[in-house]
Amino acid sequence: MSPNVTFKSTEDREPQAAAPGQALAQAPSLGDVTRTSYTASHGTAPDRMPQAPYGLLDMGPAAALRVIGPDREKWMQGMQTADISAAPYGGGVPGSFLDGKGKLVAEATIFRFPEEILVVTVPERMNALQPHLDRLLIMEDCEIAPAEGLRRLLFCPGEEPLRRFAEVTGVAGPLGLEMLLPESRAAELVAVVPAADPAVVEAYRIAIGLPAWGSELDEESTPVEAGLDREISFEKGCYVGQEVIAMATYRGRVSWNLVRLQVPGNAPAAGARLDPKRAAQGKRGRVTSALQMDGFAVLLGYVHRERMAPGTTLELEDGRMATVLGLPFGSRPGGGVCA
Repeated sequence: MSPNVTFKSTEDREPQAAAPGQALAQAPSLGDVTRTSYTASHGTAPDRMPQAPYGLLDMGPAAALRVIGPDREKWMQGMQTADISAAPYGGGVPGSFLDGKGKLVAEATIFRFPEEILVVTVPERMNALQPHLDRLLIMEDCEIAPAEGLRRLLFCPGEEPLRRFAEVTGVAGPLGLEMLLPESRAAELVAVVPAADPAVVEAYRIAIGLPAWGSELDEESTPVEAGLDREISFEKGCYVGQEVIAMATYRGRVSWNLVRLQVPGNAPAAGARLDPKRAAQGKRGRVTSALQMDGFAVLLGYVHRERMAPGTTLELEDGRMATVLGLPFGSRPGGGVCA
């Protein structure tokens, strides 16, 4: 079957329901999230980790879409890579929206509520995501429209939860709890919760290997190349781009992989060549993000699959040798492509 074919879920999943005598699963909240130490899912961590962020990061007005109607969950299951039915109400899942060739249209957080689904992405991808979804909404009994008046926040937790805000729920991720709140409620939190330093958040993102749009991700990226394993469900049924993702995963047919690296000395600039003798295009074969530490730098970059094993050394364009630490956050080798 051609990878240009559009897929939709063929498996109906009913909204979650509690078993007799049991309560529904609860979404994570500010009242229970605490800091967890980083452990590499593949390979090793850097020699030293940067300071872990703490506080509330205001990510600005949300670039969000609201999906309503009785078919909203079944339709959304077929539009992206994650399993919405696994999310508790008030929470959600990170997911990737793909084209028919398995390339990224947008990365998003999908919030699940009893009467609606809210899809939040970075502002620069709204002009691509909304028309992409509009074209795929054909016969389903649901509607999609921009969601106004919401703000996107990220709380990077410390050792103790914020128990006085236990009613505020969200989606737990590698950097903390992502929340989508009305502007008025968001303003209340911003006024009383200490602010996180964006530079500290960015440094930690690079150190743990969390891909970001514009740095590691663009329209030519695929979730398998970028190590977005945590956003992919292999059990829920079909979705747009699913066959390409399945083939790449189970047959190991991905030529380039995003990896974490470490190099002594100063951090090279983003865009610097990795392994200059190997031909590359776009982000492939280049440094995508760099973090300066004391005496060494942590890098993210795309390398050829033959060079992705932890401990492999690659020459930078300035002649220094960088060492592969492992795959990005939450990613593990698949398809027999890496030990």
